Amino acid sequence: MLTVHGVPLSPFVRKLLLTLEYKGLEYENVPVFPADESPEFRAISPLGKVPVLDHDGFTVADTSVSCRYIDRVFPEKPIYPEDPVLEARACWLEEFADTKLIENCAGLFRQRFLNPKFYNQPTDEAVVQDILDNGMPEALTYLETQVPESGYLVGDALSIADIAVVTCFIQARYGDYDVQGDEYPKLRKYLDQALASPIVTARVEKETEGMPF
Repeated sequence: MLTVHGVPLSPFVRKLLLTLEYKGLEYENVPVFPADESPEFRAISPLGKVPVLDHDGFTVADTSVSCRYIDRVFPEKPIYPEDPVLEARACWLEEFADTKLIENCAGLFRQRFLNPKFYNQPTDEAVVQDILDNGMPEALTYLETQVPESGYLVGDALSIADIAVVTCFIQARYGDYDVQGDEYPKLRKYLDQALASPIVTARVEKETEGMPF
């Protein structure tokens, strides 16, 4: 039995859920917010982070490690390339997405979506403007040099790089942000294809189902 502890709106939870769904694996999702202080959750997540993967009692409290574990235990439709060069490139883009890219996408999500809609707090427009002027352009400029003219980010099949990058831009869309094609044409073309894929559209539908806004 596979269980994922964490709220699906977390980009890191989404990354793991997309991995499981791409592989066609059944799982249970137990919604838990980051920094949950309950003893039960802290027993499986010492840092208080989500997601936590539970596979028949074996727990992993990190999204990248969880995705790697799933790929080893369920090798059908692999998401980490076998070729060492392609694997290294996929892992690097995964790391870039999990750090530099999500830092900016999640910042917009928090200011424009989470704070006003969940916490009844105002959007800090200064923070938003700094992300738009500085953080996001730097991340997008780099990605524009990395995306191919067509196809997947690494090799000729979907990889963890695609999953990690796309989940960030889903987060940005919740924060009313989308990539402009006139500035980043290759990235825009890539995202149009990736965001329209069946597993991504199904994941977004599940996340937004029942939302009152």
